[in-house]
Amino acid sequence: MRDRAAPTERTSARPSLTTGIPPPPPEKTSDLDTIAAKREVILVDNVGVGGSTGSTPSAIQQVSLDAIDFIDALKPPRYDLFDFSLGGQVAQEVALRRPWQVRRVVLAGTGPQGGVNQRASDPKVLASALADNPGPDFLFPFFKSTAPSQAAGTEFLQRLSQRTTDHDAPANLQTRDAQLTAMSEWGIPDKSKLVRLKRPLPAHPGRRRRQRHPDAPKNSHLLAKYLPNAQLSIYPHAGHEFLFQYAAKFGAEVNAFLDD
Repeated sequence: MRDRAAPTERTSARPSLTTGIPPPPPEKTSDLDTIAAKREVILVDNVGVGGSTGSTPSAIQQVSLDAIDFIDALKPPRYDLFDFSLGGQVAQEVALRRPWQVRRVVLAGTGPQGGVNQRASDPKVLASALADNPGPDFLFPFFKSTAPSQAAGTEFLQRLSQRTTDHDAPANLQTRDAQLTAMSEWGIPDKSKLVRLKRPLPAHPGRRRRQRHPDAPKNSHLLAKYLPNAQLSIYPHAGHEFLFQYAAKFGAEVNAFLDD
């Protein structure tokens, strides 16, 4: 657990927790910095990830239960959730299990259980994302091929090496394989998960190239369609890592939603 300190006085006493996996990388202008300027933000390294010990579960449902165990130890009466990618799947499960505690949820770059082609099976994406030494190909699953998006991706890679102290432990093969298994299981159809969610959830996707990730916007629109009071935002020239490409804008939009 890491408490994200803010440079200005916080105006919200209700914490926002992010249980995303892996933890967010350090940023010069992080969306989390923008959000933390107005509210307490708690970053959670779930079981087997980053600074936490143990073996990473291979099912989203168990990861969500681990997150709830951590939240229960903090004893917040009410809280907001902000999660990205696989973490957004975890947030949906936490909201299902704790509707009396979860006030609002921000889902970034994620999709509903049983959505469109969410199983971890694209060989080109897997080869790029699982490379031992991230390089230019690492941008393929996360950023568009347009000049603005590629430039933002290059800056993102440079930021990964900026922090020189207090590093999170790198993910091991057990964590990687468990998360791939969890993502594949999440892709098994189960529309009941959608209709049971009753929290106001804004779904924030990036707009991706059709031939790379043709179903990502479809999943975001599914969330917006089925979730009550959902707000859907699309960012131009952006892929899966849109929240790092539009950090300040995204952070301000999240604050406005949580303040409403």
